[in-house]
Amino acid sequence: MPTGFVHFCNCNRGNCMESLERLREFEAVSLEYQKIGNYIRKQNPFLYEREYGRDFVHFTDEDLMDLFIRKFRYYKPSVMSAVFGKYKRFYGWCKEQEYIFQNPFDQSKYLSYEYLVRMAASHGNVPYYSREYVVGICESQLGCKEYYKAIALSLFEGVRSYSQLARLKWTDIDWENHILMVGKQRICLSEELMETYKQVRNCECFQNKEQRFQLDQGSGALIPPLIRHGEQQSYANQNPRYLSNAFSRKMSLLGLSASGLYESGIMYRLVGQFGKYEILQYLLPEHTVEKSAVIQKNQVFEEFLKENGILLSGRDFSFDFKGYGILLKYGGRREKID
Repeated sequence: MPTGFVHFCNCNRGNCMESLERLREFEAVSLEYQKIGNYIRKQNPFLYEREYGRDFVHFTDEDLMDLFIRKFRYYKPSVMSAVFGKYKRFYGWCKEQEYIFQNPFDQSKYLSYEYLVRMAASHGNVPYYSREYVVGICESQLGCKEYYKAIALSLFEGVRSYSQLARLKWTDIDWENHILMVGKQRICLSEELMETYKQVRNCECFQNKEQRFQLDQGSGALIPPLIRHGEQQSYANQNPRYLSNAFSRKMSLLGLSASGLYESGIMYRLVGQFGKYEILQYLLPEHTVEKSAVIQKNQVFEEFLKENGILLSGRDFSFDFKGYGILLKYGGRREKID
């Protein structure tokens, strides 16, 4: 049985309206609470009232765990922390108003970061790809497979987002030294990715099932945008946001996410540098580690992260990448094409 105060309801429209009324009362308290209420509304947890057998105000800690992991598919503790702060404020207010007897976040094992990260990893929320998987799924595509590969490996090797990739130019590459300049950040490129960029430049068209598009080779973009039928040049050539959205759609069709590509690439480089055992001891220590040893390890990792243009502190990495550590230890990352 779920822990905390349980209130069973038929979840008819009247009960759901009651939840919304409580949220409206909460929003009326202050501008801060109004912002929190708007955030909760956009996530629309009310959709699951019938499934959980109670209204949103009376969700238990197990209900909320299921909501965050199975429905919203969170896996990063930093994201969970930001979201939990909003929900916790709402349930704390409900307790103050005596609408509930207990805040479900108080002393709950189900809403602890350790439990949630393990649940997220076991549920498949953590987008952990091996390099072989990324390359394999891109090369299995028909019609300019190099286009997919250039996008995917760019993020895997250090470009942080599709938005950032869409703004990069062909001239941002130092071909002699295998360096991609992203603002002031220097990314060391593999020979494979360097060659893939050249292959994309030599592609005349991009095939997507029955549709065939020309590549805008007159564009200065690192990865040329596609020209739609009837156009002389790509609209995306002048609109990085449009190009970014195009990259996102293509990778989504392959089941690859921007965060998964970038973060999997970080893990790939760290394991290659320090070894699997050292990374696991850092992310999932088996024994209590002295504070001085933790500080020393943080410094070592931070130096490597900084050298590779990764904007994370050692502490942030150890906090946010625990889900990746679990998959690295027990398996479950995507190694091969299904």
